[in-house]
Amino acid sequence: MKRFGQTISALVLAVLCTAVPLSAQDGGSSFFKFGVKGGINFTSLSRFELGYISESVNNYTGFNAGVAFSFDLPVQGMTIQPELNYVSKGAVYRGPEDIWLRTDFIELPVNLQVGLDLILLRPYLMLSPYIGYAVLKQPDAVQWSGINRFQYGIGIGGGVDFWRFQLQVRYNWNFGQLARNLPESLSGSETGFQIQPTGPVRMGNYRGLEVNLVFFF
Repeated sequence: MKRFGQTISALVLAVLCTAVPLSAQDGGSSFFKFGVKGGINFTSLSRFELGYISESVNNYTGFNAGVAFSFDLPVQGMTIQPELNYVSKGAVYRGPEDIWLRTDFIELPVNLQVGLDLILLRPYLMLSPYIGYAVLKQPDAVQWSGINRFQYGIGIGGGVDFWRFQLQVRYNWNFGQLARNLPESLSGSETGFQIQPTGPVRMGNYRGLEVNLVFFF
């Protein structure tokens, strides 16, 4: 899994390095656009075990904000769109007491889009490998030493371009393990959680739906 994360990171960086030369080709076949974006996401944890019992975890509603750089590729209908985003993710466990976790990331996705130009509209499909780094966590009692701050994953989705706007709908999967060095019990002041499972504790990683609107200048 670590090697897969390195592969995703290398892919993102390689695509960014090739984007600028591609945009510098003949103006009739490619061009560049800059935009700002905002939206919401609905995330949860892919796995969440307390002891030997798998518990249900509810969605957390977060937000996304950032900038987008769109390059038309020489192949008809294909676009590459690197972005730099601030993304708030989390999950809520519904039990005797509600337990919630929030982790905000600086993320760098590279959206590979294949679309159909219908003059007024451009519907498209999208594949989005991304890397990210955690910059904020809540509750404060959770220590950074217990979180893998570097994250990587992939998103699959689509949307539509119309005038200067772009609508994005994407489902994202963070790979790897979000938590590390977890104790046998998640109770007490060290973590801020108030549950005492029997047996090992295991937490997965974020996944969920993301909806954004981009405005290009």
